[in-house]
Amino acid sequence: MKKGAEEEVPNEITQPALTAAIPTLVEFVSTHAWEAGFEDGRVREIGLAVEEALHNIVSFACPDGAGEIRISCTAHDSGALLIDIVDTGAPFNMLLVDTFPETEDFFEPEKVPSIRVMKKAIKNIEYRRGSDRNTLVFTVTPDTRGKK
Repeated sequence: MKKGAEEEVPNEITQPALTAAIPTLVEFVSTHAWEAGFEDGRVREIGLAVEEALHNIVSFACPDGAGEIRISCTAHDSGALLIDIVDTGAPFNMLLVDTFPETEDFFEPEKVPSIRVMKKAIKNIEYRRGSDRNTLVFTVTPDTRGKK
């Protein structure tokens, strides 16, 4: 995960919306989290949250594999890490999944989207839909480092 000082990590990556691309995307975010100064345990939590979001995107927003996922990471002077996850799939706000009891009516029991890990690891998550894209924004602040 640690990159050499001479090797610059790009701030953005785009991959097809396929399960096979998830490890590459998670590694990208984990590298940025580590470079932003988050401790290894916190980097793992962030990676698991991103992985959960990506599985939901691949399964529910882009189930046919035709879309793409773009992730950008920006470290701010305040110590916060901003992670933008944008997909070109169908409208899908995974943050609302556990809000309505009738959610189970829309999904097969074994295919209900999970957001438990995301909500535990990332306290500030936003969803937007615009320009035929879903955008999830994770804001990881320094005050949550190392806390569960």
